[in-house]
Amino acid sequence: MQHGGAENAKRGQASGEGPLDAANQSLADALRASFRILKGIMLVLVVLYVFSNVRRVESHEQALVLRLGRLLPRVHEAGLVWAFPYPIDEIVPLPTRKSNSALIDSHTFRRRPDEVGKPLSFIYRGPASGLHPSIDGALLTADAGLVHVRWKVTYKIDDVSSYVREIIGDRVEAAEDLIRIFVETCGIQLASELTAEEIIRTRVDYAQSEMRRRVRERLAGVGSGIDITMVEMHEPTPPIQVRAAFDNTQRAENDKQKKISDAEQERTKILSEAAGAVYPELLALLAGMDAAGDGEDDAADRAARLEYMLEHEVEGRAGRLVKDAGAYHSVVVDMMESDLDLYKTLLPEYERNADLLIGRLFEETRQAIFDSPGVTKVYRPAGCQFRLQIKRDPEEKRVEEERRLREKEFDVKSLRRRQPIPLGPEAG
Repeated sequence: MQHGGAENAKRGQASGEGPLDAANQSLADALRASFRILKGIMLVLVVLYVFSNVRRVESHEQALVLRLGRLLPRVHEAGLVWAFPYPIDEIVPLPTRKSNSALIDSHTFRRRPDEVGKPLSFIYRGPASGLHPSIDGALLTADAGLVHVRWKVTYKIDDVSSYVREIIGDRVEAAEDLIRIFVETCGIQLASELTAEEIIRTRVDYAQSEMRRRVRERLAGVGSGIDITMVEMHEPTPPIQVRAAFDNTQRAENDKQKKISDAEQERTKILSEAAGAVYPELLALLAGMDAAGDGEDDAADRAARLEYMLEHEVEGRAGRLVKDAGAYHSVVVDMMESDLDLYKTLLPEYERNADLLIGRLFEETRQAIFDSPGVTKVYRPAGCQFRLQIKRDPEEKRVEEERRLREKEFDVKSLRRRQPIPLGPEAG
């Protein structure tokens, strides 16, 4: 202490001031130590402040930096991103690689607390309940009907620079707000072009794809950087108050369409069985022949084509009938030619001795009849009487055979060629 006091006395004498007492000296030392600690703390704070704007970008995100409110062009991928401290720089991360979904219920009715979560089939409202225009949403269709629709839109931000620059925000909700506006507008336009039945049942896929296309065009038009990947209609339905009548009408329409479809299938089946695979061309050809206004050349061409089809292309029942008719024609013509040849052969003999020829023909015919396996011969003893049960009239059998030939396939074997009658020695 004496040594320290001597030094202090020397410093005081050198500076021209009096010596400091021990209390002042201690205070000075404490202040110097405090300043050193304070400088260290400030240094730490400065370091923390400099690195305060360090953020980790997730794998499904991209980030941009706003410097004094101005968007920098660089897009930062997943990893650590450093920027100048706020308010100089601001890091804006956005989920660009993750699909987001928005459920838009502007075009559907508001559910009561006891109806939330229930399927539509369990929700009932009487006709007198009506719709409240300021609460219940609906779409007016082309056939002046009302339809309730909930839209589920799946989207992603594919251009983060455009999104931040045009939408001016780092919230996904900003994208949903913009999509909601466009879906509401495009939904009204689309519904005005379709009927209620088309939106609810028959053209659901078209309505969804068309809504996606229109909303994408709107978003691209404002440079939003948002891409719509899917649009789904959830629970499209007519107003609950008239849904039962709508379903009954739809069931009747379905029954009608089913009967029409069944009739078309039956028509196709009958025509295919009747004429084979060429029946469409055959029908068109027949319809063209019946139509008026064709010239002679066209009529001749159609007739030639029809004849060729009937002979070579038509199959099925009609084809078989045509082939049987051709065979029947050939057999009948052959039989007529045989009869003519027989007549020419017998005519000279008839002119020489008609009675002899007729007697021989009668005898040969009677003998052929008795020799036929289908003839039953009955011998009646003299003086005995009995009854014979005569078979049906041959005329009826002939009529039935003609009907069979018209309605069924013709059997060529049913016609037998007439055997020529042998001539006697006097014929030469």
